[in-house]
Amino acid sequence: MKVTDVVIRLAKGSSKIKAFAVVTFDEDFTVNSFKVVEGEKGLFVASPSQRGADGKYYNTIRIKRDSEIDGEISEKVLAKYNEAGEAPAEPQVFEEPQ
Repeated sequence: MKVTDVVIRLAKGSSKIKAFAVVTFDEDFTVNSFKVVEGEKGLFVASPSQRGADGKYYNTIRIKRDSEIDGEISEKVLAKYNEAGEAPAEPQVFEEPQ
């Protein structure tokens, strides 16, 4: 499985979430709501998640860490995020989903 497209939507406000990413795999399978997050060690890509009834967040998909696809997702999403920050045109800005 390969990442074939990434769309970045910059987050509004000053939260640790800097952007949302829509990632397409093999031009056929699309996953919404990856997040670009500002962590203690810099930017990282977080998997889509939902808040449970207990208030905790749970991943809605699972990717084996240190797998080839995990690295490819992070690399391509962060590259596209950096491009969006440098783009002269006004990028789309969306509020974080609740």
